[in-house]
Amino acid sequence: MSPTEHITQTYRITATRIFGTLIVFLVLFSRTSWKLGFASSVIIDLIAFAFILIATFGRLWALAYISGNKTSKLIMDGPYSMVRNPLYLFSLIGAIGIGLVSDNVIVLTLIVIMFAFYYPFVIRGEEKRLRKIHGKDFEEYRQNTPMFIPKPSLYREEPLYTIDTRLFRRAFFSVMWFPLIFMIMILIERLHGFALLPVLLTIP
Repeated sequence: MSPTEHITQTYRITATRIFGTLIVFLVLFSRTSWKLGFASSVIIDLIAFAFILIATFGRLWALAYISGNKTSKLIMDGPYSMVRNPLYLFSLIGAIGIGLVSDNVIVLTLIVIMFAFYYPFVIRGEEKRLRKIHGKDFEEYRQNTPMFIPKPSLYREEPLYTIDTRLFRRAFFSVMWFPLIFMIMILIERLHGFALLPVLLTIP
C-alpha cells in the first residue's frame, strides 16, 4: 500500500467511525419535529421493511455464489452476471431501509453519505486485487457488467453450483443483522413514544 493510499484509508476509517457514532446518537436520542399521520407512518415502515427484505435475501443470494469461491474463481453468474457489486448494492438498499424506519431525514441522509464516501474506496481496492488475480478475464467482465446498477438482460446462471456450506451458514447469520436492526429501530421508536428513552435533540 502506497503512503497516499494509507493516509486515504486512515482518514476514510476515521470519517466512517465519526459518521457511525453520529448516526447511533441521532437514532437513540433525537427525533424529528415532523408529525406523520398514522397512515403515512405505516406506509414508510412497510417500504422500509420491503427494503430490508430485499437487502437480506439479496445479500444471501450473492453470498451463496461466493461462498468458497471468492478468491479462487471470478464469479460471473447469478447476481454477479447483472452487476459487479451486488453485495454492496443490497447493503445500500438495506441501509436506506434502516434510514427510512428511523423517521429521521438526517439519519437517512447521513447513511447515504457514509455509503457514498466509503464504498467507492472499497470497490476500487477489490477491483484492483481482482485485476491482478484474473487479468484479462476480469477486464472483460468489468467492461461488460455494470458496477452498481443491475442490468437484468445480462442475467445467467448455471443449473448446478457448488458452495462451501460452512461459509454459507456464516453468511446466513450475517445477513440477519438487517432485520434485527429494523426491529431495534422500531423498539427505539416505541421507547421514545413512551418517554422511556430521553430525546435530547429535536431535528426541524
